[in-house]
Amino acid sequence: MTKDELNVILKKADMYLSPIGDGTFNNVFYVLNKSCVVVEFNGVDFIFSPDYGHGYWKEIVEALVEYANTPVEERKPKPQLYNIIIAKDIHHRSPYLTAWRKVNKLGEYFTTDAAEQQDLLHDNDFKFTVEEIEDLKSKVSEKQKQIIDIGMEKVENTMSAGVDIDEVEDD
Repeated sequence: MTKDELNVILKKADMYLSPIGDGTFNNVFYVLNKSCVVVEFNGVDFIFSPDYGHGYWKEIVEALVEYANTPVEERKPKPQLYNIIIAKDIHHRSPYLTAWRKVNKLGEYFTTDAAEQQDLLHDNDFKFTVEEIEDLKSKVSEKQKQIIDIGMEKVENTMSAGVDIDEVEDD
């Protein structure tokens, strides 16, 4: 579990992981609320603050245990990934998408006009980090940069069944 994933769960109870590093300071990580430390984990024991006064939700305790058991290198936030969708074939029941794709991590890009939604979700060549998008934009025309900006869609948003993509014309 990453720090970001844990913080999403903690936020529901107005708590958050210490902002220092991955929440760890001197081999102890702390969960805070607006006024105090509410949970301390020293690597062996969880110490819950009796001053918190609200009790601790089962979901929060389970998340803390999972986070504590996650190796430190895996706690780091994963980069946000995007699909870059530039057009949708609206004439078929299962539409094909025109989307940008990477070529073998060589810094080369092309568009494909026969991608299905499952390709965008499961093929890493269709998933771009912000840095890769900036690299792509450095290699295309101004109009294509605008189309890329319009077509950027977070991968998790692409997963929703109702992805609605306006048809856009390319150069």
